[in-house]
Amino acid sequence: MSLDNINMSEAEYEALYNRIKQDLYDEFLNPETATYGSDVLRQKEDKENVYLDENLRTVTEKEMIWNEINELTIVMKKYEDDEEYEHAAFMKKRIENLKKRL
Repeated sequence: MSLDNINMSEAEYEALYNRIKQDLYDEFLNPETATYGSDVLRQKEDKENVYLDENLRTVTEKEMIWNEINELTIVMKKYEDDEEYEHAAFMKKRIENLKKRL
């Protein structure tokens, strides 16, 4: 099949369309083959963003997120100790959102 879609026949287009539908089904819906994009996430983890902290030490994005989670946990506990439960709930929600990024 030609990759030049200008010269693609109706049959070639239909075959490509059906292949894309099948690939999407296999990737996300078919319970036996679905990876739900985890292969893409693995590739992303292999290429993790690396940053420098204030001491010029290399830090991965995951480390930065964990550091933020730890700091927010300390703040959340302080709010709980001071019985400021609305603020503590807000911190908990931020922590949960960060954990989803891991």
